[in-house]
Amino acid sequence: MEKDRLRKLYLEKRKNLSLKAADLLTRGILRQFASLDFSQVRYFHLFYPIPGKHEFNSLVLADWLRLNHPEIKLVLSRSDLKNHTLTHIIWNPDTPLAMNSWGITEPVSGAEIAPGELDFVLVPLLIFDTRGNRVGYGKGFYDRFLTQCRPDVIKAGVSFFEPEINPIPVNEHDIPLNLCLTPQQVWRF
Repeated sequence: MEKDRLRKLYLEKRKNLSLKAADLLTRGILRQFASLDFSQVRYFHLFYPIPGKHEFNSLVLADWLRLNHPEIKLVLSRSDLKNHTLTHIIWNPDTPLAMNSWGITEPVSGAEIAPGELDFVLVPLLIFDTRGNRVGYGKGFYDRFLTQCRPDVIKAGVSFFEPEINPIPVNEHDIPLNLCLTPQQVWRF
C-alpha cells in the first residue's frame, strides 16, 4: 500500500480511539519501555504529543524517565517550518515551552545539543512494518534529523498498532528504526 494511503488509514484509526483507549495503549507501551536497558543512554530525544492527533503520550514517558533514570537528560526539538529542519534543546522541567503554528509544543529557549550527542531518539510515526520502516506525517523532518545522528543511535518508534505485514515502500532518504514499541511487545530490527 502506498504511504499516502497508509498515512490516511492510520490517522483515521488513531482518530477513532477514545481518550481512554489511547491512555491504556500508552500505558502498555510504557510497560515495554520499562523492559529496555538505559545504562548507555545519556541523552534521550522525545517528541511532544500534538493535541488532537491521539499520539502516544510521551509526557508519561518523560515523567517515568525522570523518576526512574534521573541521570538521563531529555531533549526536545524546535522546528524550522520553512526549511523542515530541527534544533535540539535540553528539556528540563523549567524549560519554557510554546506551541508553534502547526500545533507542536516546543522549547522556546534552552541549551542546544548536537544530534551527534544523542543516544536514543523516539521517532514519531503512524505505522511501521516488520522491517523497521515507518510512515510518519510526510514532511521528512525526522529522516533529515536522523542522518545527522551517530550510526549507533537507537532509533525507536512507538505505535498503538501492530506492524503492517506488507513492506512499506521506502525512498532513498528514509531511515529505518532499530526498534518499535507497541502495547504488546518490543519489535527489534
